[in-house]
Amino acid sequence: MAKLRKTLGSPTEPAVVALMEGMEGKSKEALTTWAMAYVTEKYLPLVAEVPLFAELLEKTKDCMVSSLPLKEWKGLLSEARKASAAEKEPVREAAARAIVTACGTWQTPTNALGFCFYGAAAMAYHQAGTAETKETYDMLATKELEQILASLMQVKTAPNEQAAKLQWNC
Repeated sequence: MAKLRKTLGSPTEPAVVALMEGMEGKSKEALTTWAMAYVTEKYLPLVAEVPLFAELLEKTKDCMVSSLPLKEWKGLLSEARKASAAEKEPVREAAARAIVTACGTWQTPTNALGFCFYGAAAMAYHQAGTAETKETYDMLATKELEQILASLMQVKTAPNEQAAKLQWNC
C-alpha cells in the first residue's frame, strides 16, 4: 500500500507540461471559468454533503462579475480552505482542495494548474480506494490529468480579454 499524498502528478510529466503550455495566453477569466466548471462536474459530487464548497463556487461567480465584494469572497475562500484542510478522508480532502484551489484561480491564475494535482489525487483515490500501489495511483492520476488537458483544450479566450500573467514555480 502506497502512502497517500494530497496531490498526484509531476510538473515534468507530459500531460502537466501540456497543461502549462495550454494555459499560456488564456485570460484569468477563461482559466477561472474553466477550472470551476471542471471541478463542479468532477469533484463537487465527491463532497456534495458539504454545502460550503458549492457556495464557494457560486460566490466566486458572483465575485467575477463584481456582484460580491472581493473582501467577502476572500473570507469565504479562507473558510473553505480551512474546511478542506480539516477533511480526514483522502478522497474528500483532495476533492475539497481541488475545488478551493480552482476558485482561487480568480485571485492567483496559476492555481489553474494547482487544482489539477489535487483533482488527480481525488479521482485516483476515488477510483482505486486507499489501499493500492503507487503505480496504480500514478496511472490513474495521469489519466485524470489527460482528461483535464482535453477539457482545457476546449477553452477559448475572448479577443478582448487579456492573457493572465503566469509564472510557474514548479
